Amino acid sequence: MSPFKSISMKNIKSINILFLSCLIPFVYACSTSGGVKDDIAGKYASTGENEYDLYKDTMEVKANDDEKFDVQIIATWSAAKKDDPERPNKNKKAGVWNNYGSDPVQVATFQASDTTLRITEPVTGKIKIFNVNTDKKTITQTLPDGSKNVYTKISD
Repeated sequence: MSPFKSISMKNIKSINILFLSCLIPFVYACSTSGGVKDDIAGKYASTGENEYDLYKDTMEVKANDDEKFDVQIIATWSAAKKDDPERPNKNKKAGVWNNYGSDPVQVATFQASDTTLRITEPVTGKIKIFNVNTDKKTITQTLPDGSKNVYTKISD
């Protein structure tokens, strides 16, 4: 006698309903909630300096439909601290801000466990990690040299 003869259609429907009732909360718990998406999405500004220049960058983070985020540096500005007409870049005159344009859009995955946005470089496989602090409304990127860029959320 086959063990499948004793399973009725009613039992199969009950098993399907039970399976779906367990699966739906699991999928919902693993997805990025609308509140977190809204907290992260927006424009962020960063300022910094090195020995020669001052910097101002603007980053935009947009939520995707597929639980990911589009991240783009939409403006990169810098100005020389001192006049130097021999410099190889635009920053030859102190205090004059030069626009270096925007970067391409990159897709980031949000890791809820450690509140980070992670971008994987397609060619090298290296991962850029951005630490997100929704309470302070900041995104921090640690650069390869150990320095940090802190982007603070700004209103549009």
